[in-house]
Amino acid sequence: MFKPFWLAIQFLSRFPSIQYDSVTAQDMGRALNWFPVVGGLIGLLLVAVAQLYVWLPSQIVAGIVLAFWVWSTGGLHLDGLADSADGWLSSSGNQQKALEVMKDSLIGTGGGVALVLMLILKWSVLVVIIDYQAWLFLCLAPVVGRISSINLMPITQYVSLNGIAQDMFLHLNRYVVWGWLLLLSVVVIWINPYLFLGLTLVWFWVRWIMISVTGGMTGDTAGAMIEVMELAWLIGIVLILINQLGYNIF
Repeated sequence: MFKPFWLAIQFLSRFPSIQYDSVTAQDMGRALNWFPVVGGLIGLLLVAVAQLYVWLPSQIVAGIVLAFWVWSTGGLHLDGLADSADGWLSSSGNQQKALEVMKDSLIGTGGGVALVLMLILKWSVLVVIIDYQAWLFLCLAPVVGRISSINLMPITQYVSLNGIAQDMFLHLNRYVVWGWLLLLSVVVIWINPYLFLGLTLVWFWVRWIMISVTGGMTGDTAGAMIEVMELAWLIGIVLILINQLGYNIF
């Protein structure tokens, strides 16, 4: 019963998990159902790390939390972001060339810049989140990223031949995917309707870029979606927190 859960742990994190002698394509498809749960586990650990060092200046705590965040995923989604950025900048409108560039294990200028900007921006918003002790919103960030990523699959063509996520894509349970999306939508609308609108626009913007570059989605672009949506969520929460001080952003 919990085999897909442990497979999701293996796929998305560096955490210890049960090893299986045989894994079917159906198992990998079912593992998608557990992606948001793994995101929640990562989020809880991010909060625990922040609490452990909360006596330090928030800038240092943010750096420690970010370092743990990167370690917990093995940089998997950051690698997808870097590859996607390289493909975007190198393809010149040629989708096949973009896919070839994204398969290259080396990181180019576009990927390097994307990584640096993402880490700087995440650190910056983490400082504010920690200052406000907005732990629930920090915990939800990895959940938002993973729900955003798996919701690409029912409506976006998978274009990476023999890609790492191919089995998951072919055997996903669309009803579970839509269920996660409905739950997230209700929660975000309850928090702030403008936040829901902003996240929706960012999601569609990222999806439009990946389709323009590759003709669909790949494991790399799914990872990029996770990183961008995590950042968009944190920025949105920071704007809400600032608004509470009377700056009337919303």
